[in-house]
Amino acid sequence: MAEKDIVILHARTPGAKAETRGGTFTGVVWGDPLLPTQDNVLMNTVYFSPCSRTYWHSHEGGQMLHVTSGEGWVCQRGEAPVKIQQGDTIWTPPGTNHWHGSDNDSFMVHIAMSLGATNWLEEVGVDEFEGLLDQAKKADS
Repeated sequence: MAEKDIVILHARTPGAKAETRGGTFTGVVWGDPLLPTQDNVLMNTVYFSPCSRTYWHSHEGGQMLHVTSGEGWVCQRGEAPVKIQQGDTIWTPPGTNHWHGSDNDSFMVHIAMSLGATNWLEEVGVDEFEGLLDQAKKADS
């Protein structure tokens, strides 16, 4: 078996620029590419302003999130959202429909490592978002 060279990326993808994310995100969200798509893996640092979130989506090979700052939520379809905060690491198995984003009164930053294609679905609307957060907060009390 032939060996492959290790790739070292210092701080972020050379020449890449942070960009606003729209179309599959609600609210003000910025993405900063860390690794260009390589071997079917995509890696970004994602910055969510308060109340911002992804649309419902899934990943062909799963997704790992690592929260580096702030507080937010991750929600699997059919379940109550789970509060996440700095230091938490989340694994979403392949094909699991979910969304993630910031809390109402906090920014959130996470590193996202996505494996394979992303299947984007519908928006998590304001009423759905607030209803899911109310459900999660009641479950915690």
